[in-house]
Order: sequence, then structure tokens, then C-alpha cells
Amino acid sequence: MKLSKKMQNVKVMERNAGLFSCPICSASMQMADQASLVCENGHSFDLAKSGYVNLAPQAHMTKYDKSLFEARTAVMSSGFFAPVIQKLFHLIKQQIVDVDNPVVLDAGCGEGTHLSTIHAQLESRIVGIGIDLAKEGIVAASKNYPGFVWSVADLAAMPFRDEQIDVILNVLSPANFAEFTRLLKPGGTVLKVVPESGYLKELREVFYEGKPQKEESDPVGRFAEHFDDVQSERVTYTFELPEGLLVPLIHMTPLTWGASEEKIEEALRIGIREITIDLRVIWGIRR
Repeated sequence: MKLSKKMQNVKVMERNAGLFSCPICSASMQMADQASLVCENGHSFDLAKSGYVNLAPQAHMTKYDKSLFEARTAVMSSGFFAPVIQKLFHLIKQQIVDVDNPVVLDAGCGEGTHLSTIHAQLESRIVGIGIDLAKEGIVAASKNYPGFVWSVADLAAMPFRDEQIDVILNVLSPANFAEFTRLLKPGGTVLKVVPESGYLKELREVFYEGKPQKEESDPVGRFAEHFDDVQSERVTYTFELPEGLLVPLIHMTPLTWGASEEKIEEALRIGIREITIDLRVIWGIRR
């Protein structure tokens, strides 16, 4: 009999409960009755109905609501980031070729599409863990992509034991390099994706009227302060927007947050047909 989506998530979490550390006291954890993660000191975290666990003890409000993640799912499922995901897939495949039971953590996973896509291409060779502070993203991930460890968690204090992770993904999300270093096994890899100057330039031209936006001046240099054998590759292409995808794209990107209805209507009236993807993939080895 096929397991429910929740039980697929629960089974993976149960098999990998030893990776966790309590977010309150840092003690080791185990699964209890396929319903809770419990630490040695009795701190208990119940699994939600869809099979994820909330390990961010303090309530956090974020700008990321259910409708935003629905928009993200529509965009990500369209092949919008396909060349970037292919690059990440090949890098991960190289990294784990000689690793038994490799563990890949997507830090800032959103609704889980990137991790799920890479996992499928690796023929499920990896234990996939996705964490995000936005609860609605993890809810969507646990419902849409069963068979992973999904957790609401803070990137500044991730609830995992030291040196347990083989690869960390960090795609268009804030990073915590100290935590990444703590979690990686010796020889483990971080893969980070950052925007370049042309990213979504068609939307920038509408919403910012061509004004340059503040960008991190040297993301590769900052990355190299923490990791060895650092390399990077710029991935640039144009993506033809299918009918109906412009609305969710506008809704999901922070570029448009706070924009007036007039600006949004202007973008829709222009009818942008293709969009520029301009990203840099940076990778390096734990120092």
C-alpha cells in the first residue's frame, strides 16, 4: 500500500532523526511515535499534519505568505530556472559521487521546488532536507514534495548537529557562513546563487525606471573569506514567459514589493514576453 504524503515525510525524518539537535538546548533528538521530535531533555516538537516540523521556537512573521508561494510554485515549475538547476545538479553529482547516503540541505528552500527537482535528477540518491523561516513555504513543500525532511528553522541557528551535511544549497537567500561551516562535513560543499546586474532587468526597468539598485559589491570575495577552492560561473539567458506567468512572477519577486497598483498595471499592460535570468553560481569547500 502506498504511503500517504505525510507518512513519506515522517519515514524520512524518522530515519534521519540523528541529524537533528534541539533548537532549545542543542541535545540530540529522536522520533517518538512517528508524531514528534523529542530531545534528551524532554523538549518536544510535534509534526504537522503534512509531515513537517517547526523547529523555530520563537514565532516569526515574514513577508512570505501562502499566495506568494503559490506564485513561486507556478514560476519555478515552468522551467524558469532550469539552466541554473542543471548547473547545481552537476556540481552536486560530482561532490557526492563517492559519498554513502549523502545529505543535501537547502537553506532557504522556499516551497521546495529546487531541492525536489535536483533530488529527482539524482535518482533519490540523497537525503534531502529543506528549511525556511517562512512557515507557508514549508507547508507548501511538505504537501507538494513528499519524501523529504521539511522544517521551519532559522538559518542563524540551524537545528542540526555539527558536521552532518555533505552539500548546502543557498539559492537567492540570505546566508550564514558560520553555520554552514559548522554543519558541513570535512570536504563538504556550499553552493550559493546570487543575482547579477541583468537579473529580471525587464521588471527593473518598469518598477525602478532604470535606476540602479544596490547590489552586494563582491559576493565571490565574501564567499572566499569562508571557503576554499572557490569557483563561480555566471549563468545568463532569456526565458520566454508562457501565457499567464507574468502575474505570478510579479507577485513573487521582492523587486515589486511595495509597488503601486499603477506600476503593476503598467507592467501587465506592456505585456513583457521574455525575461532575463542573470545569476552567478558560487561554490567552495569547507575550510
